[in-house]
Amino acid sequence: MNLQSLLCGTDYVVLQENAPFERIEVENIVCDSKKAGHGCVFVCIRGAKHDGHDYIEEAWMRGTEVLIVEKTGRHGHLFDFPSGLTVFLVRDTREAYAQMAANYFGHPVEDLKVIGITGTKGKTSVAVMVQKMLENQGIRAGLIGTLGIFDGEEWIFTKNTTPDAFTIQEYFAKMKDKGCKYVVMEVSSQGMKQKRVYGIPFFIGVFTNLGEDHVGPGEHTSFNEYRYYKSRLFKVCRVGIGNLDDIQTGYMFRRTRCEKYGYTCQMEKKEAGIYGDSHILCGENIQLLMEDGIPVTHFTVKGISVCLQQPGRFNVYNALAALSVMECLKLPLDCCVKTLETVFVNGRMERIFCKKNIACYIDYAHNGMSLRQVLQTLRLYNPSRIILVFGCGGGRAKIRRLEMGEAAGMYADKIILTNDNPRDEEPNKIIQDIQEGIGKARETTKEATDGKTQNQVEVIMDRPMAVAKAIQSARPGDIVLIAGKGHETYQEAGGRRYYMDDHELVRNAIACRKNYE
Repeated sequence: MNLQSLLCGTDYVVLQENAPFERIEVENIVCDSKKAGHGCVFVCIRGAKHDGHDYIEEAWMRGTEVLIVEKTGRHGHLFDFPSGLTVFLVRDTREAYAQMAANYFGHPVEDLKVIGITGTKGKTSVAVMVQKMLENQGIRAGLIGTLGIFDGEEWIFTKNTTPDAFTIQEYFAKMKDKGCKYVVMEVSSQGMKQKRVYGIPFFIGVFTNLGEDHVGPGEHTSFNEYRYYKSRLFKVCRVGIGNLDDIQTGYMFRRTRCEKYGYTCQMEKKEAGIYGDSHILCGENIQLLMEDGIPVTHFTVKGISVCLQQPGRFNVYNALAALSVMECLKLPLDCCVKTLETVFVNGRMERIFCKKNIACYIDYAHNGMSLRQVLQTLRLYNPSRIILVFGCGGGRAKIRRLEMGEAAGMYADKIILTNDNPRDEEPNKIIQDIQEGIGKARETTKEATDGKTQNQVEVIMDRPMAVAKAIQSARPGDIVLIAGKGHETYQEAGGRRYYMDDHELVRNAIACRKNYE
């Protein structure tokens, strides 16, 4: 592609010109110096740990001839650019990167309708529900999110919930070529902050809920910053759909021009006509039932009965969010409801068949808010016991471990602590922090239990052994919850990544149990 065409829509100043840039042909755009080479444009992006401006020489040595920068020096000294480089100065290299990526792939989003979903919890579930509903209506739709990228035909693994701008545009183009009409995207707060979705015109934006999360080193500096970047989605979407039962919805839609839709489980909010003439879906007659030892959820919407295989009131909210998208698209709700009754989301309260009258779930709950919600939900089904297996990731704030421990101590009967992704941290230190949270919960409940300990705690650092112990010890009426990793198929420890899949661990444990029965 011609460099001049690539830079279309980007404001820049030419700092150094090696050759007339209208005659320079570009083969790739990169922001990782290790991927730089002949025919590449190297974009210097400042990240949390690394600054691309520090790798200019490396990119040059690898053959890069074009450089995009947002500063002209460092440490009080001007850059001494190699003479063979053509250098452009822009206001924001992240914005420039996103704009150039869109140009490079020919603006595929012009032929797609993008549905963005944001919030602390529920993004993945809602995204999968929406994609499956569209698919079952004969409408081809791609998906980008925590589970990876679905391009309309196959799944591709990705590291981030919201990939970098170049990857997004690359797969937009593939989705277009494969006949997709819609793209369903999880939009993370980091994705908004780092401008990975810059310039994308969202047709619909969905807000699920907001809680304390992603605040700490390498993430957001405060809850207010976290909330702000979540809200940015609704500044760039045509239609906004909000959870009317979440206190932060008002903030999300403040000073926005999008058409507003809503969903609720409180009839009085529907009758109040919140958001004026906007459409509001209301979930009614919610019932949490045990059927053959399996938790299920029943509710009605617009007089249509729905039976979810996923347990809990929060899954009613996820279903309502997805159905609100269908309402906005004017697709028949009765057909969409049929999808809800069969859909399972990988690692999101995903049921794995264990034994009659024993329910086993794998869930991605990896912070205090999500773990508490899942455990509270399962407790509503009055199981004989909740057997919980979990740990906590390394390189995260200590408060996350304390909150997860506290939630476990409050609501689980048998707790097996194990490794999650310790990363570069000492695993035993992580476990100690979790145990501190469990201890806090026990102190809180001591009066109500006459000082008696209501749960058992065991530490089994080896995760396969921990899962096996939980499955082997389960009795009829119990619910086993394997939390923290969900869809992930790896474990990070000591700077290395190992293959590990909770689904496989559970199935192996079930097979061993059957052999001994």
